[in-house]
Amino acid sequence: MTTLRTFIATALLGLTLCVGSVYAADPPSADAIQQTLDKLPDRKLPDADMKALQTILQQTLTYLGNKQDYEQRLADLKRQLEAAPRQTTDNQRELVRLKATKIIPVAQRYATLPVPQLEQLLVQRTTQQGDLQKELAEANSLTIAAQTRPERAQTEISSSQTRIQQINSILKAGKDNGKTLSGDQRNQLNAELAALNALIPLRRQELAGNSQLQDLGNSQHDLVVEKTARLEQEIQDLQTLINQKRLAQSQQTVTQQSIEAQKAGGSSLLATESAANLKLSDYLLKSTDRLNDLTQKNLQTKQQLDTVTQSDSALDEQINVLKGSLLLSKILYKQKQALPRLTVDRNLADDIANIRLYQFEVNQQRELISTPSTYVDNLLANQPPDDVTPQLRRTLLELAITRSDLLERLSRELSALLNESITLQLNQKQLLSTATNLRATLDEQMFWIPSNKPLDTEWLETVPDHLSKQVTTLPWASSVSELYDGLTQRPLLFLPLLLLIGALLWRRKALYQRLNKVHLDIGHFKRDSQWHTPQAILINILLAMPVSLGLALCGYALQIDARGQNANLGAALLQIAQAWLVFYTAYRILAPGGVAELHFRWERPQVHFLQGWVRKLGLVVLALVAVVAIAEHQPAALADDVLGIGVVLTCYALMAWLLGRLLLNSPTHEKASLFRKAVGLMFTALPIALFIAVCFGYYYTALKLSDRLINTLYLLMFWLVIEATFVRGLGVAARRLAYARALAKRQAAKEAGDGEAVIEEPTLDIEQVNEQSMRLIRLALLGGFIAALYWVWKDLITVFSYLDNVTLYEYTSGTGANISMVPISIGDLLGASIIISITFALARNLPGLLEVLVLSKLDLAQGSAYATTTLLSYVIAGVGFVSTLSTLGVSWDKLQWLVAALSVGLGFGMQEIFANFISGIMILFERPVRIGDTITIGNLSGTVSKIRIRATTITDFDRKDIIVPNKTFITGQLINWSLTDTITRVTLKLGVDYGSDLDLVKDLLLKAARENPRVLKEPEPHVYFLNFGESTLDHELRMHVRDLGDRNPVIDEVNRFINREFKNHHINISFRQMEVYLKNLHGQEYKLVEVDTPAKPANDGGAQEPPPSKLD
Repeated sequence: MTTLRTFIATALLGLTLCVGSVYAADPPSADAIQQTLDKLPDRKLPDADMKALQTILQQTLTYLGNKQDYEQRLADLKRQLEAAPRQTTDNQRELVRLKATKIIPVAQRYATLPVPQLEQLLVQRTTQQGDLQKELAEANSLTIAAQTRPERAQTEISSSQTRIQQINSILKAGKDNGKTLSGDQRNQLNAELAALNALIPLRRQELAGNSQLQDLGNSQHDLVVEKTARLEQEIQDLQTLINQKRLAQSQQTVTQQSIEAQKAGGSSLLATESAANLKLSDYLLKSTDRLNDLTQKNLQTKQQLDTVTQSDSALDEQINVLKGSLLLSKILYKQKQALPRLTVDRNLADDIANIRLYQFEVNQQRELISTPSTYVDNLLANQPPDDVTPQLRRTLLELAITRSDLLERLSRELSALLNESITLQLNQKQLLSTATNLRATLDEQMFWIPSNKPLDTEWLETVPDHLSKQVTTLPWASSVSELYDGLTQRPLLFLPLLLLIGALLWRRKALYQRLNKVHLDIGHFKRDSQWHTPQAILINILLAMPVSLGLALCGYALQIDARGQNANLGAALLQIAQAWLVFYTAYRILAPGGVAELHFRWERPQVHFLQGWVRKLGLVVLALVAVVAIAEHQPAALADDVLGIGVVLTCYALMAWLLGRLLLNSPTHEKASLFRKAVGLMFTALPIALFIAVCFGYYYTALKLSDRLINTLYLLMFWLVIEATFVRGLGVAARRLAYARALAKRQAAKEAGDGEAVIEEPTLDIEQVNEQSMRLIRLALLGGFIAALYWVWKDLITVFSYLDNVTLYEYTSGTGANISMVPISIGDLLGASIIISITFALARNLPGLLEVLVLSKLDLAQGSAYATTTLLSYVIAGVGFVSTLSTLGVSWDKLQWLVAALSVGLGFGMQEIFANFISGIMILFERPVRIGDTITIGNLSGTVSKIRIRATTITDFDRKDIIVPNKTFITGQLINWSLTDTITRVTLKLGVDYGSDLDLVKDLLLKAARENPRVLKEPEPHVYFLNFGESTLDHELRMHVRDLGDRNPVIDEVNRFINREFKNHHINISFRQMEVYLKNLHGQEYKLVEVDTPAKPANDGGAQEPPPSKLD
């Protein structure tokens, strides 16, 4: 019965295991898939279908390759696990043997070897060192992989099993997403299933042997580290021995030449030649010293380069292996701290040039003395025959042979020196480049990975224990002792700063008195000046400097000492000193009756509010910068920094509350511009974002951003003060100009004899400041602010390149065989947002700025500047729109069809709007009307004030703005009174009585026109007698005026002149007359005539009766 049960259970278990593979078939062979892929072009499929099928076949080949790779790796892993215990034991024994072996000094082992053999041995040891570096990297990779393998393997096995179930379900149904599977798709799924079935045993085998692999990696690591340390020491000793032997040879040569120089005796020729040899030997000794120094530097640089290169090559593997683990952040922190401090020799280029030049001179001397006997004969040929002796010739010949040998050795030494210099220069450049790239990669990875666990309930439960442990583990006693020693060991070094602090404290009362005197001069039309405000700000800075200098002095002393925690405390004190200087200065500027209130004319409630706000924010920033400075210098301890996290979160919360209060509750928040509100909202959101980042475990990221946030806050406060100072300076300049004009006006009045005039003191009015000057100053300040902002954030700009790795979507690029998928990342989305912001800012501000800076200084026709700036804004908006779409993957070759379709559709539905838009473009280009032109269109007359895309605004003579569609200007009849010439003709018509003197009428009319200064002489005025009217002789006066504004004044002045002169010359201006007849009921008819009745005195105070009517 038991046997039967066992059989049934086994059968059921086998059935369960096999049911998942019922619908799976054997995977296809790679050769068959490759043949299908090669014959794919012969099938003449559409491009889309061919592309999809090609992708399926290529993916199938990839899965089949992965399957073979997993199977091979599994076989290699089994062999490695079989040999792992023996290899671990051998490594441990070898390590014990190495540590027990006494190291024989290199100088003892190779003392008898010559320099060439020692140099060859050094090359061999350097090659061995490179091999050990590779072994060390392999051991580190093995250890790191073993440490993180359990969680990674379990996750991968779980996801693989889930995918296997999905594939089996798809194969069972025969459909994927509602579509029937094709044969190629089935092959792809079977190949993927086979790869997953090969991967799971590999991961399980790795889990089973993980402890053995970790032991093997640790043993290899320890053994290689010991070998590397011994080999590095041997290389250093070898190089030292080589340097000593070279130096000894050079010193021996110098000694010999010194003896030869002493033997020269009284012969001037021998003395000169001996001195030349001695000089060459001295230079040979210096070259040897320099060569030894460069060789040592080259060796150190090469070792650093090998270490950095090895770390750089292993970085990607570490990131892939430890992705998502907190261990990665700790490893990256240690690697960054282990990066070498680079000291590049800036003089190498000049040294190389000097060596080449001197080598050329040495070669010339070698050619000159190549034949010593000939050289000696040439020397003796210039000597008197009596002085030439055989002994002198022999001695000179020996000196010449010695010099030839010296020059030969010096030439070899210079060649070696040149090679070492060039090698060192190349190695330093490569080390600088590699280390810089590695540092940037480390910063990028450290910025975007969590450094701590998320602050969840589990973390909150462990806070008391971690806090107690952190406080108790701090070396309080030693830290206090080290702090005291660091502050007291160098009193003389800091004596000048201490004297400066004492002087500032001693003169503090005088500074207050000087500040009050400056404040009293503000507003006085003679004593006030533009330098009063900078002087007052400088005095406030001096008042803040004693405490700031004291803190900075202590911080600098601790950083020089650098024992224990002194370096971290020193960095914190330096940051506190900077924060104190900024915020206390701002607090003094905002004092009642201070710079902000008297100089900047800020409202008193606003100043009072800001002073309290700055005091509170300053205390928060002091605490925050201290914690940030200490934490940034201890990145490896961030995971256990509970105290720092608590302080930072509290400071973020308080900062967000204070910034929000400034944004919403400030007395002048309703008057703030949109730009300042946006900046305030951004600054309020940043602490909140940093608070959330810390809660999610991004403590290091928050610290890096906090530092930049605080520096940006300093920069913004400085910008506001500088802007207010410039505004105040321009206001003082405007006031002085107004005062000077008032003095000039009074002087002119006195000279004209009008008597003394009382000069009223002009009041300071910022609105009088020249608008162009304000724009230029704000532009310069904005440019400086942007440059400083870039300087603050430049070291973090590179970390945002990590966003390019986060893909949002992909789009197709190219056609036919060149088609490819291009990813769009978060970095592209951020770039598009930046382009939109820049486009909006440029389109809004650049045209006006161009008009102020350039166009206003050019002699342009009326309206040209407006047309230029308007078209420029359209171009900027169009380029920005196309650039944004291109950044987001919407290329023009795809967009043009959409634009064409929309143009056709909108062209019918919005015909009038498009007609007005095109008409607006034509108006700007052809300029039939311009800004400021006086026009008449239909029954509407006025001045053009605005030209927009759809319509143009006309201001009529009643000061009413009338919106006219642009199409009207193109299709309708338009009168532009000032398009080409502002001269217009004014015509006056009048009639005189019959019988008037026509010549006199003509003369008087011409006189009226010619004597008016508004009437032009050319064309001259004319008078014409045009018509015999019913009761008038009709005349017409035609005259021309220069400007449209002269028309109505000319008509008024000429009419008054004509009326006056005609009355003086008894000429009547005819007017229509009407005779009125009244008829009564009896048929009697009477003509109404004017009756002149003399005035009579009133009778008895009664009213005078009207005359009787003839109808009575």
